[in-house]
Amino acid sequence: MTGVDVPRLDDTAVVAVPTQHLSADDIRVLKFAACRQLSRWANRPDLDLHQQAQRATLQHVVRVLQQQAFVSGCELRGGG
Repeated sequence: MTGVDVPRLDDTAVVAVPTQHLSADDIRVLKFAACRQLSRWANRPDLDLHQQAQRATLQHVVRVLQQQAFVSGCELRGGG
């Protein structure tokens, strides 16, 4: 998701190279993380406005990621 770790030529550090796609496993991890956060926020009347907006966005994200089109992963493209 964030990139692939690629060792530098001098072996002193690791550099993250951005990936161009999300694998099926990446999609499953994102859905799990979103669902976990949603369960933390379930039935909490004390969420502030920002958290309420985040919850609504996460609910939308989970619905989108559950679509059949994402079962095998997806290609990432820059917007704009």
